[in-house]
Amino acid sequence: MSEENNFTFTLFEPHRSRLPKNDQPAIEIRPNGRIVFNKNATQLLEDNHFCMLGYDFENRALGILPTTELQPNTFPVRYAAKGAYIGAKKFFKHFDILPSQLIENTPFKSGSFIGINL
Repeated sequence: MSEENNFTFTLFEPHRSRLPKNDQPAIEIRPNGRIVFNKNATQLLEDNHFCMLGYDFENRALGILPTTELQPNTFPVRYAAKGAYIGAKKFFKHFDILPSQLIENTPFKSGSFIGINL
């Protein structure tokens, strides 16, 4: 079999390509008022089970202040396998900043606060 055949192979390429998982810290603000932390962003909460929320009008930024104890103005942090979330619809409605669509952003530290730009 010394005869050379020229083959033209077509590679299998699935129609839906999978994007690599985002391993950067990310926080989502959802239209239902939920603040969702991905696994890496959850580390910023330092295992605290409550937080206080603030809003910076000038910079349009949300501030999350993790705290260890339940106080009148705290929101519970719920931990899940793939991250954590805070149900904060009252907060967003109070400041009239409930987003109409999902916002995802990289969190930043500002003093004791975890910040996210809206």
